[in-house]
Amino acid sequence: MKTWSVRREVVAVLGMMVAGVSMGCVSSSSYELAKSNAENAKLLYQNEQRRSQELAGTAKQMKLQLETLEATLRDTREKLERTDRDWRETRDELLRVKIEREQQRRKIRVGDFLTRPEMEKPTLDVESEARFKPQVESEDAKRRLKELMQQLQSVLQQF
Repeated sequence: MKTWSVRREVVAVLGMMVAGVSMGCVSSSSYELAKSNAENAKLLYQNEQRRSQELAGTAKQMKLQLETLEATLRDTREKLERTDRDWRETRDELLRVKIEREQQRRKIRVGDFLTRPEMEKPTLDVESEARFKPQVESEDAKRRLKELMQQLQSVLQQF
């Protein structure tokens, strides 16, 4: 009987050892699940790091592009201001020429009433010269105004 009880105790101890070894502190399925979760977390972390680096690169490129666009905008504004200033100067010059021409016409008309017939011929020469000079100045002003308007249109078409 003693052998029988000793055998039973040995078998029980061996069974517990086998059960302990197979179960350990954590069951093997729990270990595999934890290992799989850790690998997935590691992959997610690596993906997020790569995405973060890509976004940082994109942000840097966008900053450079923004700086370039701001510089282009500044240049365009300066061109627009110069064109506007030139246009105003040309407009003022054209107005000045028109006023001078109108004043000369009035002088000639008043002069026609006061001139004698023998002085009429020289007055006509002065009159034709007076008309020709403002026309040349007027044509230059119109040409310049047309050029400025074309420049203004080309600047505005960029936007």
